[in-house]
Amino acid sequence: MTNLSDPVPATVSPLDVPRGGVPPLTNTDVDAAVQRLACGTGPFAVDTERAMGIRYSERAYLVQIKRAGAGIVLLDPLGIEDRLGGLRDVMSRDQWILHAADQDLPCLRELGLEPPELFDTEIAGMILGFEHISLQAEVENVLGIRLAKEYSNSDWSVRPVSEPMRAYAALDVEVLIELRDALTAMLEQAGRLDWALQENEAVRVSRPKPKRKERWRRHAKSAGIKDRRGLEMLRQLWLAREELAKARDIAPEHVFPGKAMAALAAAKPRSEQDVRRHSTLRSQARRRDAGVYASAVRQAWRTSEDNLPPRRPVSSDPYPATREWHRASPAGAERWAVVRPAVIARAEELGIRQDVLLKPAFQKQLAWTGWEDSSVAQVLTTLGARPWQVDQVAPAIERAWAK
Repeated sequence: MTNLSDPVPATVSPLDVPRGGVPPLTNTDVDAAVQRLACGTGPFAVDTERAMGIRYSERAYLVQIKRAGAGIVLLDPLGIEDRLGGLRDVMSRDQWILHAADQDLPCLRELGLEPPELFDTEIAGMILGFEHISLQAEVENVLGIRLAKEYSNSDWSVRPVSEPMRAYAALDVEVLIELRDALTAMLEQAGRLDWALQENEAVRVSRPKPKRKERWRRHAKSAGIKDRRGLEMLRQLWLAREELAKARDIAPEHVFPGKAMAALAAAKPRSEQDVRRHSTLRSQARRRDAGVYASAVRQAWRTSEDNLPPRRPVSSDPYPATREWHRASPAGAERWAVVRPAVIARAEELGIRQDVLLKPAFQKQLAWTGWEDSSVAQVLTTLGARPWQVDQVAPAIERAWAK
């Protein structure tokens, strides 16, 4: 097994504020900030702050950018979305460095910002086999710097943004360029730089997956809702809550907690009076929405039997559970008994997670469809596996299959 666990720094030094001081929040003087970035050199270290769990929107409430020779820019994008043309132009000229880029790119794209090239420090950590891949862990283990992290769950939609919060936000990009350089050297030494580049490009060109269907079902089990009418009531209440949350730009759980909403659905109220009397609506904030929830309840009672949701969710997986393959597809079960262990064994040899080496969905598809009319490498390529993954996995599977 390749030994590529987390590096151990000789010493660790705390970093509570950026070395160049805490930058101001830029909103009205965007052109000056863009000019500073244009005069800098090299890649852009980029991060965003959203208000997940507080606001309904997933927009960026703060954008942090650092470039050598330009320092750190903390951009407040609220109300100036139509004035970012210059920034888009400047940032299209060089590589972006992010950590967990797939989380930040959607809200950056909402602002019209698109990376021409990407380096994701989280991906680098996964390819190197790090056990801990958070930004704080990588910075500490690779660079020997401990970043302050007290404000990770703050409400970034609030204005003004305090100086301690600005310091925290700036630290997220303060050492990203240094981290990229160190990780690049480690990837080159391990012979895995091309692996990381392939993964980075895949993230850069990908688009977010659609949100999971029937998200309301996750609340049913805790409330013991199993009958179809109760499930429909929960669904209608969830839809009503979503509309309220969206209109107020408040996270749904702050409008009506899921457990409380499920408890109301489980009670199957018959009237608006029943809704208003229910214990989950005792607070004044929730009582003001009682009419909305009562309307959702009425809709649930009006829904015909034919249109009630099934007791079990419709699986998005086109294949049966693997434990049933011996009946549904004996040949598939035989291939699965080879594919899965081969991938796990090769991942252990490389010192990386098996899902990084090859997505479980690809493993399952390969085993189900087989490769009798082509080769393992051809099938994996068709499925969308990256070349480095095909190179590492296909020979391992073919060797195991030949035994």
